[in-house]
Amino acid sequence: MRPVSSHPRRNAAAEADDATRGSAIKLTAEVLTRLITLGTTLLIIRELGVARWDPFSRMWFIAPLIAEGAEFGLQATATRALVAGTLSLRALARARGVLSVLVGGVVLAVAATPLAAHVEGPSRSWLDLGVLALLALYFALSGWGEFLGVALRCRGARVEEGLVLFVLRAGGLVLAAVALKVGAGFAGLGGALALSTVPALAVGAWLLRRRPAPVPGANAPVGRVLRVAAPLALYAGLLLLSPRVEGLVLSWTHIGVETGLFLAALNLFWPLSLVPQAVASGAMPALTREAQAGAGQVRRRTAATLALFAAPAAVGLFIVAPALVPFILDAGFAPAAVWLRILSLALVPMFLNGLLSWALIAAERASLLPRLVALRIAVAFLLALVLVPRFGPTGAAVGFVTAEGLLLLLGARAARAAGFGVPVVQPVAVALLATAPMAFAVWGVRESLPLALTVGVVTYAATLAAAWQLLPGPTALFLGRGTRGEEGAP
Repeated sequence: MRPVSSHPRRNAAAEADDATRGSAIKLTAEVLTRLITLGTTLLIIRELGVARWDPFSRMWFIAPLIAEGAEFGLQATATRALVAGTLSLRALARARGVLSVLVGGVVLAVAATPLAAHVEGPSRSWLDLGVLALLALYFALSGWGEFLGVALRCRGARVEEGLVLFVLRAGGLVLAAVALKVGAGFAGLGGALALSTVPALAVGAWLLRRRPAPVPGANAPVGRVLRVAAPLALYAGLLLLSPRVEGLVLSWTHIGVETGLFLAALNLFWPLSLVPQAVASGAMPALTREAQAGAGQVRRRTAATLALFAAPAAVGLFIVAPALVPFILDAGFAPAAVWLRILSLALVPMFLNGLLSWALIAAERASLLPRLVALRIAVAFLLALVLVPRFGPTGAAVGFVTAEGLLLLLGARAARAAGFGVPVVQPVAVALLATAPMAFAVWGVRESLPLALTVGVVTYAATLAAAWQLLPGPTALFLGRGTRGEEGAP
């Protein structure tokens, strides 16, 4: 039985509008700041080149998994707990602080051993555990900055959250550029990135002191907080591992630059995951209230929004990938375009999966998430073991797309079983139909990336505007503004 909401009752349209506003602000902040993060990654790839990026990419790939030990799902837990008032910010921060000390102590202890100096000899200096420790510290401190941003969002300070994220990610870009400019090496680059998080942490703490909590939360002990967060901790760890399965298997079975090229394609593709996370997490307060009320239009509106983003992104990326890779990186990375095209097919299920995950959290079914992602990882691992040895990066990309599609089917079924169903089929079908004119227009100019992007944006915007003018009734219903059933059937 769902608890009765402590918030003043609002009509379904008002909740859907609030979700849209929250999603828009969060998405704007995430797009702007994640572009900075992408710029940092691309800067590192370009400056290191194919040969040096290949070994560094493995550490860049593994360090977030280490840092996840200090996160333990507390950021995702906070998105609901601070709105519903089940936990206080002090309790969540205290638990995160304890974990940070424990994980940091273990990492530094390992990095201080003789193993930290060239684990496999001087010719494999990229395995230096000291460098890996610095990168893990960078990702862990970045997680603290994002945690402070979540707390600000839950207090209604959405713009301030964006400011914290901007300072966090801009600092990383600036100090990474400085480290690469002076030739600081892997250790200097890792140290510069870790240092870059300090200003954002200071700004976030200062802004939080100026914003009182609208809903008082329980000041629970660390043990209780960790028990509440445990399902989401497992989920977050699995979610972080999920897109890395194919890359890890590829690293084990292939020697040469192909692994680095595939990871470069994945680094170009993966930043797009910020869109579903930003849209869904921005709508999370309204999703939580809708789950408590038992009905509403938030899910339908958010699913339509994500589908309208996902369809053109997937189709457009598939068409322009051969021009995009050498334009952003350099000609040496051009072979990665083949795998980027295959990965683009995962965008539609990946976008909807983001909403399904947050919907299950809002409906207090977070315990289902680890099982769903574990199944996705198991399938991805089995597919990788079968496909990667024979087909290399192509098999890895196909396995990624297949596993993401499976997660969509499992997530939609779980949401329906929880009584909080999210529409999937209709939003995707309508969005793909709306994308068709853009696809034809972009295909004709695909060799020129700037022209293709301009034509694509203009054509898609014109298609949506025409639909709004010519079919106002169906369009309003599609966007969750109508009066038909609010439960979001698939």
